[in-house]
Amino acid sequence: MEAAKILHAEKGVLATSWEEIAERAQVAPATVYRHFPSLAELIPACARSVFDVIKPPTLEEASVKFAHLDTASARLEYLTRESFHCYERGAGWLHAARREGHLIPALADALQVQDQSLVVLLRAALGGVRPSEPTMVLLKTFSDFPFWESLIQMGMRPKAAADVAVRLARDQLAKEGFK
Repeated sequence: MEAAKILHAEKGVLATSWEEIAERAQVAPATVYRHFPSLAELIPACARSVFDVIKPPTLEEASVKFAHLDTASARLEYLTRESFHCYERGAGWLHAARREGHLIPALADALQVQDQSLVVLLRAALGGVRPSEPTMVLLKTFSDFPFWESLIQMGMRPKAAADVAVRLARDQLAKEGFK
């Protein structure tokens, strides 16, 4: 699985063969096929492993942290910075998943879980604050992987990218009269 994750990040999922995975893992191709007969088995295993590495905050963990933060803005800052740290740790695989998610149902499923988790965490961070739907879309955009990735690709350092996303989220909340 580790070999598959590395190759998927380097080459993409569809461009990676079971033989290449076996060679990278220094095992026989039959071993790879035995453990992962298809992408339908391999992708969820890789996704679980990636999420174990990037360690996105669970709702319970975030709720504990949120309880100590007084404003929606402060909670969004925590969530955005934590999410950006996660993206940094899993950038290669997350990029490959985003790039090919529309082609591979198992990748689309993994991305949907990530997207749904982010929305749940955003709503928890907002607490009783109920911004408009366009603002919710913007807040999700500012804290999501594609936004982080575009800032990094444009040459921003990770901390600066987080600072920009936090500032944009705060500005958007302020436009609707929230702190």
